Amino acid sequence: MKKTAMLFGLLLCGLLAQAQNANIAATLGYPQTILYNGKIVTMNDTTFTSNVGLTVQAMAVRDNKILAIGSTAEMRALAGPQTKQIDLKGRTVMPSFIMTHEHPTDWAFIEPQAFRHVLPNDDVIVSRWLPSVSGKEQVAQFEGVMKEAVAKAKPGQWVRATFNFGQDYEWASQVEDLFDKSITKEWLDQLAPNNPVTIKDGFINSQSNTKAVEEMAKVRDLETYTPGPGGGGSYGLRVLQTAKLGRPVDPDAMMRGKLPLLAEILKAEMELWASNGVTSFGSSPYAPSNLQAMHLLDSKGEMPARFAWGYTGPAWDKETLRTLSGTVGHGTDYLWLIGAWRDTGSGCMSISYRQEYIDQRKQADPNFTGQQNCNFEPGTENRAILERIIESGIRIATLHTGGDKDIDYLMDAIETASQRAGITPEEVRAKRHAFDHGAGAPRPQQIPRLKSLNMMVSQINTILWETHRGASEIAKQYGIEYTNWVVPRKSVNDAQIINTFEIDRPLPHKVFFFITKGMNRLNDRDNIVYGAGEKTDRITQLKALTTWGGYYVMKEKLMGTLEPGKFADFMVLDRDVFTITEAEIPQTKPLMTVVGGKTIHLTADLAREVGASPVGPSTWKEPIPSGWAPKPY
Repeated sequence: MKKTAMLFGLLLCGLLAQAQNANIAATLGYPQTILYNGKIVTMNDTTFTSNVGLTVQAMAVRDNKILAIGSTAEMRALAGPQTKQIDLKGRTVMPSFIMTHEHPTDWAFIEPQAFRHVLPNDDVIVSRWLPSVSGKEQVAQFEGVMKEAVAKAKPGQWVRATFNFGQDYEWASQVEDLFDKSITKEWLDQLAPNNPVTIKDGFINSQSNTKAVEEMAKVRDLETYTPGPGGGGSYGLRVLQTAKLGRPVDPDAMMRGKLPLLAEILKAEMELWASNGVTSFGSSPYAPSNLQAMHLLDSKGEMPARFAWGYTGPAWDKETLRTLSGTVGHGTDYLWLIGAWRDTGSGCMSISYRQEYIDQRKQADPNFTGQQNCNFEPGTENRAILERIIESGIRIATLHTGGDKDIDYLMDAIETASQRAGITPEEVRAKRHAFDHGAGAPRPQQIPRLKSLNMMVSQINTILWETHRGASEIAKQYGIEYTNWVVPRKSVNDAQIINTFEIDRPLPHKVFFFITKGMNRLNDRDNIVYGAGEKTDRITQLKALTTWGGYYVMKEKLMGTLEPGKFADFMVLDRDVFTITEAEIPQTKPLMTVVGGKTIHLTADLAREVGASPVGPSTWKEPIPSGWAPKPY
């Protein structure tokens, strides 16, 4: 009798729970989508440990947010007659990635897939991508490539080309060096006297010709123009003389009068990153046209990702900055302001170059002294504007930085300017000032001060892998013992400092690979583990990509974890990234990526399984230029 009563009680509790769920559905409205029978890792643990938080079987999505999470039975009880139910068949679901200091607005004009998807032919812009061969071979082929492209172009039509760092950046050092020496305004003027031309070095640096400068002058005041965030001064004259127009030349000049087309290119680039699991970015847009294009997408409900942006000028007067300070953290769900910065930090270090390194450099450049210039040093214009930003009440965020000494100066500026403005220590901490890259900072002694200021650090695992910069170069310049200052994620995580994730390269297909670089810190070409003491486990890396990213972009109540009331930004993976071997992690692929409840990426296989049509870059048919296709792992 007692057993019967107990069974009846358990059954009644189950029925009541289902009835309660049905009441939720009736009150809040039926979910549009339910995912069930899976491993849904919420990442909702906010400790600096390897705990991922709650893992559930199922999740319900209504409109653009998560309605509920729980067991398969609980979530399926919420379904209405029109609810789409997806059987995950045990697959892993997790929050999609938030990349701080990532520039899809730049990558759209470097990697070819998104650009060619929108502009598959040369009717609007004649575009060429150099093959993946040595830097010397690329320079040798360049003239022929340009002559062919210019011959095809109509008078006045833009011609562009991009050099190739290689699928594993094996040519990066060669290409950067030869590009600077070989590709000049004068040569481009000879090759294309009647067409505006811009050439990229494989990254953000570019060289243009006189016609391109004339086109840029139609949208920018070149008397005060600078291609970086600095703005103003005598730099404008150097731009006119050298035609090094920088990253804005593509969106501002080349796409002048083509804002809807620019919007489509940026949309495609963000879709490409979404197909690799990345659905939110923290970055400067670097050109007014990029911000306008994303606003256009946002106004039409077509943003495939979220973009938290940093202001980088051009105006640095007090009244402009005080006005902007009232908008930090505000905008829309897809486009909002998170901070400002005027000029990049330098590679300025508190230690001196090794004498051996100085001697080697002098062989190539007899004028090399080893003297380091610090961009944030007291008395510089950069320092004055940095303090003005802080004094106005604006947060420092999305800031490029290099060495540890500039971070000393940055913290000095935060403390000095805040005190002068009457900003209390608690108010300073609430700002969450941040610096990006972690290319040579923080050194161990800086960490308590960072913690005291409640600063955040975006860290770039890419420079543990490259050889033309980062840990490989730090070892040569200062000694291998200082490579533990490069991306010191374990140290800042142990100190409970929020640390986020970036790759800062046009390599969306390598995101999961770069997770492993933070785990093993192995530089494959050097065959050296740099800063072994800063290795972390995979959960620390994944928290940087999810949980902590939400804090950096100032929307932790809406992003970074899978919880009721938060944005339905998630991905379904082809394998369990939490349990597979480290060697398998780079092979991980999202089968489905969702942003705000809207499917941005869906592979053909999963689409067939769930009775839907494939969506996103997996459906693109345009051929990828030779040497640019993602290299499989």
